[in-house]
Amino acid sequence: MKINGGLSPMCTLMMAVMLGIVARTVKPELSVAAKEQRICDLAEALQTMRAHLDLYRAHHKGSLPPTSSFRSFENALTTERAHYDPHLKKIPVNPFNGLAEVRFDGEPAGTGKAGWRLDTQTALFQADNSLEHAVL
Repeated sequence: MKINGGLSPMCTLMMAVMLGIVARTVKPELSVAAKEQRICDLAEALQTMRAHLDLYRAHHKGSLPPTSSFRSFENALTTERAHYDPHLKKIPVNPFNGLAEVRFDGEPAGTGKAGWRLDTQTALFQADNSLEHAVL
């Protein structure tokens, strides 16, 4: 029976239940897609940083940007100093922990203390949010 030209309460209830079932089915798929997108974003940020570090080293006789502090490192990569600088507009954010800061040496990558870790001996640039992503 219709009430005021709308759907009956029973029909409305049944639609709500059906929508709830659909939402429960779709939500895990959206969560998986969101995680996959963040992994793609992480891989892209790693590729970008590694390429710009290689370019910086090529332009500066094999030297890495200064690593005395994150600010000096960031400034070296984002401030124009010569016709081939700056290398980046900004340091990318790690999509898994929301941090853009780079830490240097110390504990292995994956501690979650920063967005990124740079090994100044090997020039290896890694994600610092988890051990799983440190190997990418």
